[in-house]
Amino acid sequence: MVVALFYQIIMRFLFESANSWSEELTRYSFIWMSMLGSAIATRRSRHMNVDFLMNRMPKILKIINSIIIKSLIIAFLIVIIFYGISLVSITFKQLSPGLRVPMAYMYASVPIGGILMLLFTIEVIINDIKNKKIAEG
Repeated sequence: MVVALFYQIIMRFLFESANSWSEELTRYSFIWMSMLGSAIATRRSRHMNVDFLMNRMPKILKIINSIIIKSLIIAFLIVIIFYGISLVSITFKQLSPGLRVPMAYMYASVPIGGILMLLFTIEVIINDIKNKKIAEG
């Protein structure tokens, strides 16, 4: 992504000739990195949360809040995966203007990132259950 962006800048400002493919490659690389980075953040439990409220809740409310939040995340990810797969199937014949590759490859980042986030959310839930059993036992 950095090389394609650097190439775009050099071509535009030094040679006054911009290429559409390098801008597209940069944009699509950024989208893929964002989706895969979100999956990694999910696995490491690094997404944003409001610790101020969580720290003031009693233990039972923390557990209930955690269950509700993770249930909503799973529901949201299922919707993203479902519509992402639909979007990929619709755009398979459409070619990107600069790279001339099927747009489905670009849009595939949505369901793939969603599936990874769903799997990692389930993994986090399982680890939470195991850690609570170990802590209680």
